[in-house]
Amino acid sequence: MIRFMLPFAPLTLLAACAEPTPPLEQVPILEFRDAWARASAAGQSSGAMYLTIVNRGGADDRLLGVTASRPGIVTVHASETLDGIARMRMLRSLPIPAKATVALEPGGTHVMLDGMTKPLVVGERVDLALRFEKAGTKTVAVLVTAPATR
Repeated sequence: MIRFMLPFAPLTLLAACAEPTPPLEQVPILEFRDAWARASAAGQSSGAMYLTIVNRGGADDRLLGVTASRPGIVTVHASETLDGIARMRMLRSLPIPAKATVALEPGGTHVMLDGMTKPLVVGERVDLALRFEKAGTKTVAVLVTAPATR
């Protein structure tokens, strides 16, 4: 009796045991638009970065953390003005609702890069790795622009 080994048989069994993929209306589908930062002055140790996150999917998600391609501490902050006093607070997470657009913009929610050892320079691109609860980690290129252009 001759037996044939099927090299892909174990993979077929694994695929049959895997959890089914949820329908697209039950997952977040994220897009990123207009990622930018202002150039910073020599000696300035912090800078802010902005972008728009669009969730075209049918499920909510949450931004849990951010890292950058240059040295420094990266956090997400919300700015608010109460009784004429501007305050900034660090966010542990940022909700990204289904079928919604979340704008990170000057005067509001933004990404902070603290502890910079060199300034942000016009034309530079900084990669941000955005870690989401459901969508995983997504990388976005942030373009540094001249202060007067935004």
